[in-house]
Amino acid sequence: MWGLLIFFFGSFSCLQAQEISPYLFGQNLWLSNGSEGRPGYIDDLWPQVEQSGAKIIRIGGAGYDNNLPHIDTLTKWVKAIKDIGAEPLLQVSKFESAQKAADLVKYFNVDNDLKIRFWSIGNEPYHMDKFSIDSIKSYIKSHASAMKLVDPGIKIFVADCASYYDEVYEALLFREGDVAGRDEHGNWYIDGINFHNYPNADVYGRSDVIFNSVSKIRGMILRMQEDLEMANKKHQRIGADKLTWALTEFNITYRNPEDLSIEGIAVPSFINGQFWAEIFFMGMEYEAFTITPWCIQESDRAQTYFGYIGAPPDFTLHSTFHHMEILSKYMKGNYIKMQSSNPYLKAFATQSNDRVSIMLMNQDLEKELYFDLSNSNENESGNTVSFSSKSPMQADHKGSISPQTTTIFIFNTNGVLQEQVEYNLEMVQKNLPPQKK
Repeated sequence: MWGLLIFFFGSFSCLQAQEISPYLFGQNLWLSNGSEGRPGYIDDLWPQVEQSGAKIIRIGGAGYDNNLPHIDTLTKWVKAIKDIGAEPLLQVSKFESAQKAADLVKYFNVDNDLKIRFWSIGNEPYHMDKFSIDSIKSYIKSHASAMKLVDPGIKIFVADCASYYDEVYEALLFREGDVAGRDEHGNWYIDGINFHNYPNADVYGRSDVIFNSVSKIRGMILRMQEDLEMANKKHQRIGADKLTWALTEFNITYRNPEDLSIEGIAVPSFINGQFWAEIFFMGMEYEAFTITPWCIQESDRAQTYFGYIGAPPDFTLHSTFHHMEILSKYMKGNYIKMQSSNPYLKAFATQSNDRVSIMLMNQDLEKELYFDLSNSNENESGNTVSFSSKSPMQADHKGSISPQTTTIFIFNTNGVLQEQVEYNLEMVQKNLPPQKK
């Protein structure tokens, strides 16, 4: 038996917590039928996207940067996104003129009753297309100024780089000629920054998924937080004008290994769902505007089998889908930071007006792990299992969690367990959704 030591920061009545963005849970629309001459099925999958809890749908990426869909197609997608209770994040092309970008804003926000609040400009300019930093700043300023001249109320995010490149984002945020200030009309050029990261290629191990990949993205976020603070201070951006951030593409890898099994470590694996959960929790911890994984459905090539919905005809809902679904359903309100003494059992918590939800993820391949969410005590094997908080903790529950299992415990404000939801490898193997216990 393995003991678990959890440190809980705060109590149910007085918590030090971060408010979770209502748009945190997002997705990428890719892949639509005919894009790059490939098959796509997005028009048939909107009910599943709604089920997953997505509140932002990014229409972006390299494919749409190079070939922005026809306005009729964009209109159809925007309507579909709004019909499921989400908001579009529409990327305008960096290859097209500032006037064309402004025309899109006018079409949706002035000429039609389809107001799009959230926009971005271009995709991966420093990686795929080799733009210079000065060129990136130039098109951001021209496009953003033209777009906000049409509708000053829109929010613009840049620069969707393939990683958090320090030299790019420092130049954009607070170096000479940055884009974090106001244009000649008094409008902020941008309202936030966004970046991408796929931490692995096709050769990596399980420990990379559990530890290294998470640490890599956290390191980028921490550096980004420092840069945002510098920019906000330089341009006196306070309150609602403060810059925010988004992770607008991520997955466990940018090129799947050969093994696409549920038991493996590629995108369709069980553990990738747990990895996605950690990235969403990082978004909660560091106050992200949105986190949009790549992507809804892309299944025609093994190396880029990236969707959280699988291939036709079954369109299997993968572990990534169901982890996002249960997070969006149960982890609401404010994020509460937790720590675990066992690195293979990770703990996260949120609080809303009527509940506290605690998620435990056992990422060990074989070991059942024992935990205690109440006061310190000893289990029958003599292993000390303790739980501490700044003030008395009301969560009188202890038990065990099986290997390769995710469990959410929902308590009322008095600390009484109300509900328990479990999702594990065996359920995925049987194509079952998460189950209440």
